[in-house]
Amino acid sequence: MNNIITDKEIVELYLAREEKASTYCAQKYSARLHRLASSLLLDSRDAEECVNDTFLKAWNAIPPNKPEHLFPFLARICRCTAVDIIRRNKAEKRDCLVVELTREMEECIPASSGDTEVPEETLKTLMNDFLGTLSKEKRIIFVRHYWFGESISEISERYGFSESKVKTTLHRTREKLRKYIEKKGATK
Repeated sequence: MNNIITDKEIVELYLAREEKASTYCAQKYSARLHRLASSLLLDSRDAEECVNDTFLKAWNAIPPNKPEHLFPFLARICRCTAVDIIRRNKAEKRDCLVVELTREMEECIPASSGDTEVPEETLKTLMNDFLGTLSKEKRIIFVRHYWFGESISEISERYGFSESKVKTTLHRTREKLRKYIEKKGATK
C-alpha cells in the first residue's frame, strides 16, 4: 500500500467505483474500526463481522455520499452496524452494554416516531451544539461512554477519575442534555 494515500484519494477511488478503494480503506482503518466494534460488541466474531459490513456499507454509500472526513464517516457506519448486531443478538437473548447506553440516551432524546418525529439532522445539530457547551472533561467522558461504549471503569482508569465522578458526570450531563433539547423545542 502506498503509505501516503490520503482519505481524499480513497474517496475519489470509491467515487470512481475502483475496488482498490476498499483495499486501501481496510488497510488504513481496519484496526481502528475493530477497536471501536470490539468496545461495543462482546464477541470478537461479531466485531469482525461489523468491520467487514462497515466496508461493504461504505462501498454502497459512496457515492452518493462524498465524505470530507473518511474515518468519522466509517466510524458512524461501524457504530450503527454494531448497534444492529446488538439488537439482533438481543433478539437471541444476549445482553450488551450498548443496550443500557441506548436506554439511558432514550431518556434524553425525543422519540423519532409518530407525531413527535424530530429529523435526524436536527438531532445531529442539537447534539453537536450541546457538546460544544460542555467543558473538555465532561465532553470526553460523555463521548467516550456513549459513542465509543467505554465502561465507567475504563474511563476512570484512562483519565484518573474516580468511578463515582464518572457516574455523576454522566448523570448530570444526560440531565443537561435533556433540558437543552427541551429548551430548543425538540421535546418528547
